[in-house]
Amino acid sequence: MRRLAVWMVVFLVAACAAWAAEPAPPTDVDVLGKALATPVAIAQGRMPAFTVTFSGRYREGTVEQTGELVITRADAQSYGLSLKSQLFGFVLRRDAEATRLSVPSAQLVLVGKGPVPAHSDLEPGTLFPRLAAAWPLAQTAMGVLQAAEPGAVALLLQTLLDLQRAPDKEPPTYVARRSMGDGSLAIELAPDGLGVRQLTWRGGDAQASVGLAIRAEAALPPVPAEGMKVLAVPRDELERTLGRGLARAAEILAQESQKLKLRGEPRVAGDGRLAFAKDSRLATLQGGPYEIGFQHGRLLGAEARRLADSVLYVVGLYATVAKGEWFLDRLRGAWSRLQPHIPAEYVEEMKGLADGSGLSLEETELANVFPELFHCSGFALFGKATAGGKLYHGRVLDYMTEVGLQREAVVFVVKKKGAIPFANVGYAGFVGSVSGMNAERVAFGEMGGGGEGLWDGVPMAILMRMGLERAHTLADAIRIFSETKRTCEYYYVISDGKGPAAVGVGATPDRIEFVQPGQAHPKLPTVVEDAVLMSAGDRYKRLAEAVKAGYGKIDEKAAFELMKRPIAMKSNLHDVLFVPQDLVFWVANARGRKPACDQPYARYELKAILAEMGRK
Repeated sequence: MRRLAVWMVVFLVAACAAWAAEPAPPTDVDVLGKALATPVAIAQGRMPAFTVTFSGRYREGTVEQTGELVITRADAQSYGLSLKSQLFGFVLRRDAEATRLSVPSAQLVLVGKGPVPAHSDLEPGTLFPRLAAAWPLAQTAMGVLQAAEPGAVALLLQTLLDLQRAPDKEPPTYVARRSMGDGSLAIELAPDGLGVRQLTWRGGDAQASVGLAIRAEAALPPVPAEGMKVLAVPRDELERTLGRGLARAAEILAQESQKLKLRGEPRVAGDGRLAFAKDSRLATLQGGPYEIGFQHGRLLGAEARRLADSVLYVVGLYATVAKGEWFLDRLRGAWSRLQPHIPAEYVEEMKGLADGSGLSLEETELANVFPELFHCSGFALFGKATAGGKLYHGRVLDYMTEVGLQREAVVFVVKKKGAIPFANVGYAGFVGSVSGMNAERVAFGEMGGGGEGLWDGVPMAILMRMGLERAHTLADAIRIFSETKRTCEYYYVISDGKGPAAVGVGATPDRIEFVQPGQAHPKLPTVVEDAVLMSAGDRYKRLAEAVKAGYGKIDEKAAFELMKRPIAMKSNLHDVLFVPQDLVFWVANARGRKPACDQPYARYELKAILAEMGRK
């Protein structure tokens, strides 16, 4: 995956900004300006038809990958992208008649016919700037190209890169003396000195190079379709999925290599507040269902839109290609069966979220049933198992770090009219819960199983919200989960600090089982007194062994260790340690592709947060 990520960086940066680094000798600004005349004309829209070809090579150690990306633009609305590589290939063609995407390796062609959509996310003026915006350097380069004359661009590049000619190199080659990430950039000029033949980046045992050629002519690429499945979809949906999906994928890819911090000024929306602390977000919401949804959307609109782009369009594009069926229609099918079972108050909250965030209502609804299509570890320890008998409820969520959900992580503390106040460790744009604790000291965590398509019930994440809002005791939670019509297959750990007590739950639409502390079960064969342990395979074995090794001495520090690798998976999205008796919980979120268990924890005191909310 690292090789693929670097490979994609090379191509995307090249496509959006590499021609900004198409300099002639930096000691002669006039020659450099002349060499930049064509790319500047393209960036400023003065060359409506062109073809840019990038021939790339990436080598790390003894492993080498090659590929070619061709960008063709015929007019203001018509263009083509063609990628051929050892890892992946596709052809995208957009013209007046249709938008087509061909993926030969999947034997699939997506076709959206009809009028060109107005204000499309696939418009060149929308898509390419957003792709470039993922990398600050590329965004700056595009901005300079679009605003300056070639001579000014040449002078700026010479200054920024600090280019120096390598002696005895023909054609002339220039090296940027300023570091480019962890390596150095070399620029080899064309023999006539009027363009760039190759850009080469070297860092450690890795090397990436891109050959560059620009022609002032264009012929849109043919779209391979023979012998493939042709899937007709609405053109506006195809363009939205491609435009927002590709742009969001570029953002996710860029963020993996950037040390981003979650920082910002406090935000206010009615009685809702958003604060940033310790590289995390805390949102406090108050009011009726629509009000808390609207506050959520207004406080976290940009974050909610990014999450929707990830789950609907990045995952949607991948799932469509992998399964040969239109992902949005699959989600619509799930929503049509789930919606009749969702209490009206949560549908109303989604409406508020849509109105506050600017997402469409359908996008909000579909993003909120997404977990029902894609199906982790948990434990509750107390009594003889822990130091002082205190209850520690650990929740390990292993789920899709590759689509950037961790960047939209939020801790919500909610005072909803007529409901028990609660904390929900969740994500912007998502009203359901996968990890939470309420003011009555009842905590919940879930683990996905199988059963995709068993959707005639209350979605798992809404069932968890119902438990948080309605369960005063563990017995209440058991009753709610038993009496509510359920979906798919899920497993839960539910704890109550008032006992203390805990229970493991295995549930499908037609069956529910409760595993008491110390109770044996065919899927959970290790018996540990005063302990509920939920995981699968070797991870369950490791968890049980670790609990036995620390039995009677487990405290907060030891509980954190129980949530580390290999009990957590590489896709460890978040870890939460609930201490229900104290109404305290700790949260760690993944950063980039680094698992949550290796990140620092932020501590939250639910009682104090609720008291502060009551004073506003």
